[in-house]
Amino acid sequence: MQKSVIQKPLSLNFKENELIKVSPIGEVVGLDGRKFKISGESLVENIQKNALDIVLDENHSFGGAVGWFDKNSFELKSDGIYAKLELNKKGKELIENRVYKYLSPVYDVSGGSVVALDSVGLVNRPNLLNNALNHKGEKVDIKDSNEYKALEKELNEVKALNEAFKKELDELKQSSKADENKDEDDKLELNSRLEKIEKSLDAMSSIFGKKDLEKNEKQTLSDEERKIALMLGLSDDEYKGAK
Repeated sequence: MQKSVIQKPLSLNFKENELIKVSPIGEVVGLDGRKFKISGESLVENIQKNALDIVLDENHSFGGAVGWFDKNSFELKSDGIYAKLELNKKGKELIENRVYKYLSPVYDVSGGSVVALDSVGLVNRPNLLNNALNHKGEKVDIKDSNEYKALEKELNEVKALNEAFKKELDELKQSSKADENKDEDDKLELNSRLEKIEKSLDAMSSIFGKKDLEKNEKQTLSDEERKIALMLGLSDDEYKGAK
């Protein structure tokens, strides 16, 4: 058994405490193009037999109700099946604000015949409704739909792009790490060279300082310098150190 809706919606001619048309009778065409028959007598009898009010929802959501069709109010007329609609607060707001313009009944279909009225939906564009909603209870493989395949393709492209970015990021990290290691090696080499230069400078200073000292030690005072040293009361070495 399948769920189906009719191709042509019904006008929402709601008036308080008045019956409104909820279903055509005779041969009708479903959204999927298939034809099926609605027997008014059988459908009304089935509704009364089930003893359940028929739910009114939004866009065939099969969720919370915005109103109910009283099971005891269903009546067969020459052009269709009518019933009394009792709206809740939300349903009144939707209809008073003219949010929806049409009614779309959902049927239980067996073979080419309607066997029960499942629910009625407030709709604006019933022909654009998703088949998975219109055929509630019927298994629909969404993976075969063009929309699913397009989304799957886009998802795979995004995944591939993400992997490429991750690879590029890893390469940049490795390159940056290599540059850091190279910089560290350069610093160590520079410090080593500076240390060698400093040692060489120290050695040169030591050598030249020693030569100057030896030169001073070997140097003797002239007669004139000795006279000055005597006048100052200094020895030869003290005078040389003061020079």
